[in-house]
Amino acid sequence: MHIYDAKDEQSCFYCRKINEYEKDYPIRKGVFTLDNYVYRCPLHSQYKCSKCGEFHHFNWMYYCPEEKKLFCGSCNPPTLHPVEFFDRTYAYKFKCTICGEEHFDLYFEEYKGTHPFEINQTEALETIISDVKQLPHWKPKQVREGKKISIEDVISKNKLFKDLKNEFHIGSLGIYSEREDIDQINFDDTKNKWEQNAEIWISAYDTMSEQDEGDLNRQLVIDPVLMNLIGDVKGLSILDAGCGNGYLARKLAKLGAKVTGVDFSKNFIDYCKSREEQEKLGCKFFTASLDDLSIFDEESFDLVVSNIVFIDVKNYEQSFSEISRVLKQNGRFIWSNLHPCFGRINQFNMKLPFDNPRNEDKIIIFDRYFDSRAKLISWGKIKPIWQFERTLTEYSKALKNAGFVITEIVEPKPEIEKIQKHPKFLAFEYERAPTFIIFECQKIK
Repeated sequence: MHIYDAKDEQSCFYCRKINEYEKDYPIRKGVFTLDNYVYRCPLHSQYKCSKCGEFHHFNWMYYCPEEKKLFCGSCNPPTLHPVEFFDRTYAYKFKCTICGEEHFDLYFEEYKGTHPFEINQTEALETIISDVKQLPHWKPKQVREGKKISIEDVISKNKLFKDLKNEFHIGSLGIYSEREDIDQINFDDTKNKWEQNAEIWISAYDTMSEQDEGDLNRQLVIDPVLMNLIGDVKGLSILDAGCGNGYLARKLAKLGAKVTGVDFSKNFIDYCKSREEQEKLGCKFFTASLDDLSIFDEESFDLVVSNIVFIDVKNYEQSFSEISRVLKQNGRFIWSNLHPCFGRINQFNMKLPFDNPRNEDKIIIFDRYFDSRAKLISWGKIKPIWQFERTLTEYSKALKNAGFVITEIVEPKPEIEKIQKHPKFLAFEYERAPTFIIFECQKIK
């Protein structure tokens, strides 16, 4: 066992984890650390491989009872054994080159009740050199094998990302569900949640005087690039797909476009209509879902724009097809969204200390890119809503199937002057990784 310099005593990271599943599990003192952040007890620290002589994490070690020695996975690479135990969905399985039997990593062996300290403490301590006592010991009431699962379940059931967020109290999103299959999400439930939040958005925009500018992300990061891609709109017939409070529709109308806005929130559309009655910009607004635009004839619009909408759209493939149908031949579809790679729900930002306002000290962690499912989330005053993430491959394929070709992709960054004016919001933020992405697409069939 590798003995580090003792640090100020804290509880062991792994003992705390196991105690969440085994209430009688003792939480030992965590007196050893490699990084000054995660403290571990001797049992859950590092062990020396009897073959290569290197020290490794206890999860990378197995014990051969015949040889009475520990070996590492670098000397004898393991296979993956799908099984649910503690907070994990798989164990490392080793085919022992000495006795020919199968052994598992020490974490799973502890769960089973077959850890060398559990089956023969005295013998194990004679062969594993340590001057730190392993007490108190724990052992399950009987040997157990864990819950067998499929290899597919290993990935889909793993909760480590959620556990990390909870462990380090990271992130501003409230997460109210596990990731759900999109087909299981009820459309009416999605719509009802947005009806409730539309009133909150409208009130927030009114309070912040952002009725015609959008929030800060739109003002400072997205819209300058979006408007540059859109270009001259004078005389164009434009559909604002998912218009929200209608700020973008009004902005385009003031530039000379004939704008129609649709949103599946009646509260948003009622607000847009009331603003149109006051300002008389010539905008038309309708309550409609993007996957059913049957209120419009084919080839009705020169341009379709959609600004940070498809993260909230369940039936994105059908929505792309409907947008293609109402768009004129060779017309453009320009839409922004949270970046499929870097703007995901399964992302969190870690700062030490946590209340540090400086973004350059932030560590950005991304996870589960290929996990295209739904999650119920909230932030700020927003009530929980369903959001839907897809990969770049999925978006690209759906656009192609709908008759579009992608002509340009832009990952927007704020201008230097704006960074200087808004340092806490922008400095060392969007130039590190793009939170948003903008697609310019053209209908070719």
